[in-house]
Amino acid sequence: MGAAHEQPESAGGGNDPDRADLQLNFLEAAIPTEAQQIESIDQAESEKSSSAFVLSQADIEKALRRGSNFENSKLRIWEIYQTQPDRKLRAKALAKEYAPHGPGGCSHTYLDGSSGWLDHDSKGLTFEH
Repeated sequence: MGAAHEQPESAGGGNDPDRADLQLNFLEAAIPTEAQQIESIDQAESEKSSSAFVLSQADIEKALRRGSNFENSKLRIWEIYQTQPDRKLRAKALAKEYAPHGPGGCSHTYLDGSSGWLDHDSKGLTFEH
């Protein structure tokens, strides 16, 4: 004690606006209840999901009309849609159409005019926006 670099003790609670070493007084802070915190988290989560990209059926059909970039692929895809009414079985058939050609992709313009990327592999189509 008594060294030149030591600050003298003060009786204040750190409320002097001219000082850089202000203290936070937790007794004055409004701490939200558990229910308020849960509500804030739920609201933040719903805001995240409401801004998610929505892919329309028309955009999917537009991509399928391009084909898999291999001979007669457009015809085979059209036949899948004409002969397979079950959605899950149709998805399996489309995956088989793309599987032999290996992974690939191309740029894609969505119906709203925005741009993205379309990948295809044995698992099917992946749209990036």
